[in-house]
Amino acid sequence: MKSYAPPKLRQIVTEAVFRRKRVFLWTVCAVMAVVLAVTIAMPKKYAAEAKLMVQNVRSQAPLTTSPSDKVVQQDGADAIEVNGEVDLLESNGVARLALGQDPSTAETKAEDLAIRDFERRLTVDAVHQTDLINLKLLASSPAEASYELQKLLDAYFEASANATRSSGAEEFFTGQVTDVGKQLDQEQQDMAEFEVEHKIADLDDQKKLQQTRVATLHDELATTNGSVAREESQVGSDKRQLSLTPERTATVERTITNQYSQERLGTSLVDLENKRTELMKRYQPTDRQIVEINEQIATTRAAIAAATTVPAMETATDVNPVWLQLRTAVAVTTGELSGLEAQRAELQQQLKDAQARLDELEQATEPFQALKRKLEETQVDYNLYAQRRDEARVAQALDKEKMLDAALIQPPLASPEVVRPKPALYGAAGLAFAVLLGTLLALYADSSAEQVYTPVQLDELTGVRTVATFAEDDGTEGNRLEYRRLLFAIRSALGDKAGEAAGQCVAFTSALSGEGVTYLADNLATEGSRQSGTRIAVLDMRALLKKFELEKNVSFGMRYDETKQHWVLAQDGAGSTYGTALRQGVTHGQFSARLAPLLGEARKEFDVMLLDCPSFQESTLAGELDICVDGYVVAVSAGMARKQNLEQMIAVLRDSRAAVLGYVLNRRRYPVPEWVHRLIW
Repeated sequence: MKSYAPPKLRQIVTEAVFRRKRVFLWTVCAVMAVVLAVTIAMPKKYAAEAKLMVQNVRSQAPLTTSPSDKVVQQDGADAIEVNGEVDLLESNGVARLALGQDPSTAETKAEDLAIRDFERRLTVDAVHQTDLINLKLLASSPAEASYELQKLLDAYFEASANATRSSGAEEFFTGQVTDVGKQLDQEQQDMAEFEVEHKIADLDDQKKLQQTRVATLHDELATTNGSVAREESQVGSDKRQLSLTPERTATVERTITNQYSQERLGTSLVDLENKRTELMKRYQPTDRQIVEINEQIATTRAAIAAATTVPAMETATDVNPVWLQLRTAVAVTTGELSGLEAQRAELQQQLKDAQARLDELEQATEPFQALKRKLEETQVDYNLYAQRRDEARVAQALDKEKMLDAALIQPPLASPEVVRPKPALYGAAGLAFAVLLGTLLALYADSSAEQVYTPVQLDELTGVRTVATFAEDDGTEGNRLEYRRLLFAIRSALGDKAGEAAGQCVAFTSALSGEGVTYLADNLATEGSRQSGTRIAVLDMRALLKKFELEKNVSFGMRYDETKQHWVLAQDGAGSTYGTALRQGVTHGQFSARLAPLLGEARKEFDVMLLDCPSFQESTLAGELDICVDGYVVAVSAGMARKQNLEQMIAVLRDSRAAVLGYVLNRRRYPVPEWVHRLIW
């Protein structure tokens, strides 16, 4: 019946309900008694029902001034329109009209109470994804329910008619259309005059075209400037070449001999020689005249020699064709340059005019846009007022025909069956609530109790896992399994001391007396002896403490109990005796100090020694034995010790030298019946 797996929620709830069954049953009985009393005391109520269908007669009327279009189109109403009609049906004004109150006066307290009662009895629901509205009203009799629901419908139709009346709306909107129409004509005239003054047909298109023209002229002007620069460079280059080229060039060269010169020079040489001959006759060779004549003769001879060796040259010239070509190129380039300069001047003037026009359009943009916006706003106002005028005309026509946005498709019908109270429904709901409330109260009572009942509660209190849980019925197979688990837990906790020559010593204690410590130690020793054949001894520390208080020379004996199948404390010195080797003087002092040497001798004889200690309520002996034992096993009896007692014991053991080997939940009671246990667990 026990498992080391965490308990499930249904297990915790079921056990708490059966453990606190008085709380659960009293709660269920009290709630059902209240439900029964309310059902008996509640007055009977009957219901009347009606149905409305929402139409688009008013909201979807055609907005036209044409006299031929007078057909009213009726499409399905949307959710907003249906919800609007529901709000109107649930409004305070309709309720006051249905109750015969004057909506124009202030509400009195009695009227307010009557309206609240009427609204509590009224139910208005819009049918999902349809244009239908269901109305339901409760009253003390079927006739009264039908009558009050009919009054509500009459009040609703009256409120709808008042809300849709539009007398005087046509005249008002007609006047607005006239006034706004005059304003619209004036603004259209102002716009036309502005466009004529600034030569504007379509401002945006004109600005785009002008911007394109300015950009094109910029490109053409840049191209022309490049051409002018190229031509100027060409003219300069041609002029430099022209200045370096000769205007005429030689065409024919002829070589002519100097015969005539030679003849004349020969004659002159003969004359000079004759003259020198005459002078030689009269003068000395060194005479000045002779020297001069000799020089003339030498000069003549040199001239004759030169005329003989160097012939005469004859050259014919004509106009240089390169010079003529360069002169022609300069003339042509100069003409082209003059044309490009004229073209550049024209482009500059066109660009200036185009930029000026673009600037003019830019300056006119803001006032033009202002006029345009004002004209558009006035046009919107005019269209709106014209639409409202047409709507008012249609609304007046609908008012004359009494056509509303909702139609009654099912008149108020009352059923003779009682709507409230419903004993079966109230009883089922009350029972479910009673079971839920009783379960919650049982859980609260179980969780807030001062006692510990389950391993989970013991785990939460101690902070460690409960090593074993023993049922109140000790004869079950589960308890024998728990004894084995407890032995395994003790051996696992003392595993590092298992190899020592001396045996193990474990103290068993509890917070209060009567929690089954002696019974637990005896049964554990018996189960351990059966399981492994080890020598296990159980020492009754109450009897041993009493013996030590009466005797000075301390000793105790052990004997084997055939019935229990383990060793127990011998009475009157029977059995093996420990303590004869003690020196005088060591028998006085604390009990644990006097007991430690004796237990040391006894450990050599036994594998395991279990000390049956008194509870912490009876004595502090268990806490003083921390120098004598290897650990503690604490027994907690389910539903006996209070949490405060356990917390005090845990605090003492936490400060002791020996560790707590585990907590044991003893005398565990299972309040859940076996068949329920098998069903849930």
